[in-house]
Amino acid sequence: MSNLANGHSFGIATPHFKSSMMAMQAYLTSGATPHAVLSAAVSLTYNLPHLCGLGGDAIIMQSTPHNLAIFNGTGRTGFHQHHDNYLHKGLVSIPRRGIYSTMIYGCPSAYDRYTRLHDIDLNGVFKHLHNNDLKHGVVASSSLIQAFDNSTKDSLRQTRFSQWNKYFIQQQDPAPFYRQTLATLAREGFASMYRGQLAAQVFDALSTCDPHLYTPEDFSDFTPNPSEVKKTTFMHANVTAHGSNSPWKELFLLLKVYQWSAEDTALLTPAQLCTAAGLIDSWVASPLSSETHSDDSLSQQAALIYQQLKFDNPEPVPQLSKPSHTIFMACAEADGTLTGITNSIFTPLGSLFEIDDTGIILSNRAFSFNGPHLGSTFKGNTAAKHTTNCVRVTTDHLEFIIGTSGGPVQSQTLAYVIYKIIAEQCPVQTALSSPRFANLGRHPKTNGITYLSESAQTNPIFTCTHGLSDKFGVVQLAGINTLTGQVFAAADPRGSGVALAV
Repeated sequence: MSNLANGHSFGIATPHFKSSMMAMQAYLTSGATPHAVLSAAVSLTYNLPHLCGLGGDAIIMQSTPHNLAIFNGTGRTGFHQHHDNYLHKGLVSIPRRGIYSTMIYGCPSAYDRYTRLHDIDLNGVFKHLHNNDLKHGVVASSSLIQAFDNSTKDSLRQTRFSQWNKYFIQQQDPAPFYRQTLATLAREGFASMYRGQLAAQVFDALSTCDPHLYTPEDFSDFTPNPSEVKKTTFMHANVTAHGSNSPWKELFLLLKVYQWSAEDTALLTPAQLCTAAGLIDSWVASPLSSETHSDDSLSQQAALIYQQLKFDNPEPVPQLSKPSHTIFMACAEADGTLTGITNSIFTPLGSLFEIDDTGIILSNRAFSFNGPHLGSTFKGNTAAKHTTNCVRVTTDHLEFIIGTSGGPVQSQTLAYVIYKIIAEQCPVQTALSSPRFANLGRHPKTNGITYLSESAQTNPIFTCTHGLSDKFGVVQLAGINTLTGQVFAAADPRGSGVALAV
């Protein structure tokens, strides 16, 4: 079962038990929720360095009874990062690892805006993290160790992985160089990573490998990508997601297909719902999708997909999205404030390009531009399409914020969990621990379409995991029961996170 916590003032769920504890300790000490939220977010970059970090991307959603704020902390390509320049360097595609897979990070910009909005004392936050987290060292999860083992196969001339490599090989504590980074951030703020000491360190490291890839202005002139609020209805619930370069269309369309199924006499099968995800992914990637912005248009498209599934029985359709990994944390307060943060360095351990003496690993998000339209989409100063999102769900008695890891299966996982809570009225614990299924796309070696399930399926297209698996994402959520005033938080049993509440 999932870990569910109930309280009367504050609830939080993160994918690492130490980070949840950091948040709760900060809250009990300061009484200030923003301090607790930021403590957890930064703690996760230290405890789960293979999944998230300051050198990657983040999206923050903060919902209050009277306002919704979204901070889009996704990155952009540098001025010289484009198709023609890479061809000139002899690169016919974007490498999975190394300097040419990196981008200008966006995470620090989101954390900077959140810090300034709430006037957070960074010195206090980082002192708390040092005393209660860093000095105790990293508790290496099995996924972290596996990510490192896999990374040894990807080492290239353009990779730099010195400090974290020492941790894995020689068991040297990474805390000292990470403490130095936090000290700089406390002194200069998160803007230091664009216009300060840390920005200079990052640029010097990159320039040493290739002096003609980034310019100082790529960092100093960085401006956040646009933030958009997108809304739809699902059954009797209102669903809000981040628009812009996030997968809101995929999620909304799949929710609408679920609603068509729930309202019909016969529910769609797991195989049909997996096929729906593939059909949706293909449609979103088509030129027709770019012309569709209204919720009514999406409803019409969902109806067409549902009819195709019900009467045409289409063959399995693969997901098209690139694989990625991330973290999500959620927080709820008694006054109705909900906060969700997603943070990613794309694939585990990102680009394997580490900035010496900082502990900062740059993401390999540029790798996501690979594809049949590389020439037209890989341009300088361009945002990548993300698989990550924060989602708020509101009913007549529940309000919660939810998100997950899982890369291209995120929309499938979120739609399924929301369906369980809203349509089937499952308790949150049951919804999170229920066996999942997903369309994982084409297998990289066999090229066959993989439909994966945690429970046995009659359809032979499925591969069964015979138990819960983090391949289906690791969900965290937090919310409030508006009838009782009770806050709650829940952590997915597929991860090593924990939910706490007071």
